[in-house]
Amino acid sequence: MSEMYIARAAEIFGVPKTREIYEQAIESSLPDKDVKTLCLKSAEPEKRLGEIDRARGIYVFASQFADPRTDGDFWNKWHEFEVQHGNEDTFREMLRTKRSVFRKL
Repeated sequence: MSEMYIARAAEIFGVPKTREIYEQAIESSLPDKDVKTLCLKSAEPEKRLGEIDRARGIYVFASQFADPRTDGDFWNKWHEFEVQHGNEDTFREMLRTKRSVFRKL
């Protein structure tokens, strides 16, 4: 449901307006799996707009919902993001976050 709404809002108002819609959907009481999925989808337009730091922040937020032992897809996407857009420091921070999430679970 929210995906159709987001797509329609992007057509009418442009991609930057979808930011607010994604934020509202993520903050609603969705299951963790759905929050993570929405976060990954919201990071894509941010990357296209050149908002790399904002996209990185979304990955950091979503990481709390991604178990490194079972959710390799999420961690691979973040890994590829850092390879393409990051530097050594941001890549190390991604690895630290991954270890931290692993310890909490």
